[in-house]
Amino acid sequence: MYKFFLYSVLLILYLGLAKALSPSEIGVHYLQNERGFARLLKGPMTTMILVDTHATGFLIKTYYQKYRVISGYDTVEEIIVRTSKEFARKNLPHIGLSIYRRMNDKEEFLPLPPGSLYLNNREFGEWRKNKKGELRWRFSKSFKNFPRFLGWGKFRPDEEFYLELKTSITLNRPFFGTSQEFGPTGRVTRENFPHFFKDERRKKVELKTLLIEYLKENF
Repeated sequence: MYKFFLYSVLLILYLGLAKALSPSEIGVHYLQNERGFARLLKGPMTTMILVDTHATGFLIKTYYQKYRVISGYDTVEEIIVRTSKEFARKNLPHIGLSIYRRMNDKEEFLPLPPGSLYLNNREFGEWRKNKKGELRWRFSKSFKNFPRFLGWGKFRPDEEFYLELKTSITLNRPFFGTSQEFGPTGRVTRENFPHFFKDERRKKVELKTLLIEYLKENF
């Protein structure tokens, strides 16, 4: 009887913590899948970069994603959306990538390096030769801050990068860069979106795990 009572108390405590520790969803849009992006965004030249993802709750998980939204002619902002479990897990390998782009009325959902939407578009920049004679993409002065917004750091796409990008698009295959610079294991992504890779995030122990261990030891 005592064990049953203790188990009931722990269960009530557990459910209470799960509810209390879940963040408020007021003003947070729900995203079932990538098809829901269109209703969240404005602007004809828009790209969305997945910069963070996490789950809250214990018995019932709630999944969130954080995006950096860049509109080619307007603003840069970051938004948080609540997503389905399937969509959150599907995009774990795509941290640091653009997983949605819109050019006028055309939408693209293939995960690609951020900034792919603007390459080879003379409205945004041009290809220039460096001292080694290599062609590198350079944004015009109006968009000089785009490399920082896009999470490029010192990276600049070259002609080989662009050609492989086009091949991946033709094959409908996600592209992580010629040397896998982007994505969760990519050097450029890890340097410019460091929050997702902080050690303390990996070391968190959920109360659910502690509760299960307690029940195993005592019951």
